[in-house]
Amino acid sequence: MNCNKELLFSRPCWAWHPDRAEHEAGYTLFRKTVYLTGNAQFHLALSADNRYTFYLDGKVMGRGPLRGDLSNYFYEEYQGKLSPGKHIFAVEVVVWSEAWRWSAAPWAEMHAGGGLMTAGYVGNERMELPEGWLCSVDYGRRPSPWKENWKGSARIPAPPMDRIDFSLHCFDWYSSEYPEGEWINPAVLGNAEFKNTYQTDPDTPWNLTKRTLKPMAEYFLPVAKILAGPENISLIDGRLKGNISAGKTIVLLDLGRNQTFMVKFSGDGGKGFCRMAYSETLFDDQKHKVHNYPGTVGEYGYADLLHFSGDPWRYDSFWYRTGRFIELELELTEPLTEILLELAFITYPLGPYREFHAPDDPVLEKIYQTACHTLSCCSHEHFEDCPYYEQLQYAGDSRGEALVSYAVSGKDDLGRHALRSIAASQFSGGLTQSRYPSVFKQVIPGYSLIWALMLHDHYVFFNDADIVRELLPNVAAMLDAFERVRLPDGLIGSLPGWHYTDWVSDWPSGCSDRGENVPETILNLFYAEACKRTAELAWETGGQELAAQLRQRAERTIDAVNALCFDSASNRYMDAPGHPDWLSLHANTLAVLTGAVPEEKRAGFLREICADTRLKQMTLYFSFYLLSAIMKYGTPEELRAHYAPWEEMLACGSTTFPEKPGPCRSECHAWSCAPAYFLLRSSGALKLDTLFSLNI
Repeated sequence: MNCNKELLFSRPCWAWHPDRAEHEAGYTLFRKTVYLTGNAQFHLALSADNRYTFYLDGKVMGRGPLRGDLSNYFYEEYQGKLSPGKHIFAVEVVVWSEAWRWSAAPWAEMHAGGGLMTAGYVGNERMELPEGWLCSVDYGRRPSPWKENWKGSARIPAPPMDRIDFSLHCFDWYSSEYPEGEWINPAVLGNAEFKNTYQTDPDTPWNLTKRTLKPMAEYFLPVAKILAGPENISLIDGRLKGNISAGKTIVLLDLGRNQTFMVKFSGDGGKGFCRMAYSETLFDDQKHKVHNYPGTVGEYGYADLLHFSGDPWRYDSFWYRTGRFIELELELTEPLTEILLELAFITYPLGPYREFHAPDDPVLEKIYQTACHTLSCCSHEHFEDCPYYEQLQYAGDSRGEALVSYAVSGKDDLGRHALRSIAASQFSGGLTQSRYPSVFKQVIPGYSLIWALMLHDHYVFFNDADIVRELLPNVAAMLDAFERVRLPDGLIGSLPGWHYTDWVSDWPSGCSDRGENVPETILNLFYAEACKRTAELAWETGGQELAAQLRQRAERTIDAVNALCFDSASNRYMDAPGHPDWLSLHANTLAVLTGAVPEEKRAGFLREICADTRLKQMTLYFSFYLLSAIMKYGTPEELRAHYAPWEEMLACGSTTFPEKPGPCRSECHAWSCAPAYFLLRSSGALKLDTLFSLNI
């Protein structure tokens, strides 16, 4: 490649609209028109703050940047061939409101406040900003604060909805030869800075690195049925078409199952207002969730707000929406004509998924299919706990998601990304953040240990020693943080942070220590397991001394748990030493899995605790560890019996698996997709031929 066609110019820069403030919320538009006299190649690098959509000649080419942090700020590359003639390169950049936790800012986005970076070439023409680029402010479109479109009580960390005023919004700005609005030269913010390049005083705060994941995939998503609406609308090939008269109208659509999707909505004419709301379930008149008709989305579904001005209009969602139901609530003084609503399912391209067949027990096939769809709806630019509310990558959730993705697809893209993302969150003291990327710092000490187990899981599946060598020092530093709080009696003591374990009703904030900051049996068992499995990784990669040290830590911890946390009167492990009335299935299951229970007693002990009504029961999240223990020490019949909660959820109408059975916040929650992993392993469809087996 000639030097004048290097992708990254010697000093590409960041630029921005000169009239936009650093953190001013809204949409800013950039265009550059290139004229070619012959066939030519193009190769671009793009990044933006907060996010961008890139168009070439009116078509979406990509979305970004991949979520990261300022020290790991990603850029995307695009390349291809162009024919002679005029070509329009256009980039739409959003800045979401920056404020406190109830604002419109998405928690999984970490930014500095507005900017665009371009580099590369089209034929012989350079594409670095600002030369040849023009920019404009979209005054007709803005992110909508949650208080404008959400009446629920839960906080919404997900990206905000939109408010569109079509009298000011130029919807064809990226394809029109002469777009509306004022187009001016962008102002330079400073030089682009790239990761691992030394700068005494960097010009800009974004430390750029190349995107490490494939782009998200989009597939046409047909609307399944119209549940309510006027006679002059209909579904044609899965698309909503027709006219809507003046007055008040409700259109209620069913997508058939819970989905994550991009919205394309267009039409002509109309004056008035539309609230386009999205919900995972329906509500009755008392605002209770219902799984059977009749019902409406109601005020508890979040919504985009559209204002029509009588002219042709089109709305394309910038980020994905989640739900099974879409409700259009319209108040019009003039009719809408030639409306077209079409959707695109959007997910990370993990598929195709392995097939699973159970002809003698077809409900297991349905569980498998629903679990895979739940994973798909929680996989985008990283693993997500839930797509409707949070869209955050938690280590506790991601371990199960990663294992399911390895099992059903054989791919480790998102799993590797999760390992590195959580490593990037590590504090100087060793602990990692419970979720990352996240603008709000949260520490769950047990999730740091689960991250270590995730690294072991990955090695078992893919035998990748390179990523082990890369992250092993981080894991060792994390384990040292626990060792520093070891008590004289041998137990690991309390650490800073939220001591969450599971959403047990009698555990304050889900904490097995009941908020008293006492040593937790569950945390100690996780620590022993993390030390044991990390010792295996250290041994495999030449760290024999570290391996020996970690094995000793694990043995000492198990010995302390057996000496101080086992209650001989009840023959059960307590949730904390000295509390014989604190008993849970969680602690006793982990005692089996981690080897605290002698091997010859594990099968019998496991059978006993599953039938013990004195023990606090698990939610779907922690059932992952119970299923692990049953698969290892139980019978196939016992494993089948423990799929009952998922079978019941299907019978209740769930199309994705929720946060927990019954009334809950999230109808699609990734930690509930675990059965897909166990169904494949127990059926023999998934075999692990590695140096040592997975202890789950």
